[in-house]
Amino acid sequence: MKNSKFILSNLEEFASVGFFLVMCISVALGVFARFFDLSLVWTDELARYSFIWSVLLGTVVVFKHKTHIAVDVMQSVFPKNMTKVIHVLVHVGLLFFVFILLRYGWMLTQQTWGVPTTSLEIPTGLVYLAVPVSSFLLCLYTLIELYKVTFKKLSEPA
Repeated sequence: MKNSKFILSNLEEFASVGFFLVMCISVALGVFARFFDLSLVWTDELARYSFIWSVLLGTVVVFKHKTHIAVDVMQSVFPKNMTKVIHVLVHVGLLFFVFILLRYGWMLTQQTWGVPTTSLEIPTGLVYLAVPVSSFLLCLYTLIELYKVTFKKLSEPA
């Protein structure tokens, strides 16, 4: 039970690391294949798509753990009692931006689902699905952080 809870609570970390490993193996396989005059054209495409998924899911992981780069100039300019208001405004702005990414990412995914990629011949929408998935997760974690900042103790800036 504890293992399944751990896996579910860290699913985006495992997925991001998995895509990163696929990317590294794919690039290495492509490089080594060139030494033997083999043409593995799909390795570049797989590495590119794995990189996209790894970066977008990695963004969610970094936001979830609050380890991303934060510009805290506003906190030093305004008085301390304005910190909560600044956090709320930042999270509402982020929520707006992430919602736009979610909406248009989903539209792009639907439009490109029937178009196969060049080498792997998987739906292009599967690649673009990384945008709405990561946007949904960012939206979820932003709402959780907004709730914490607004109704509970003030957490670290995100």
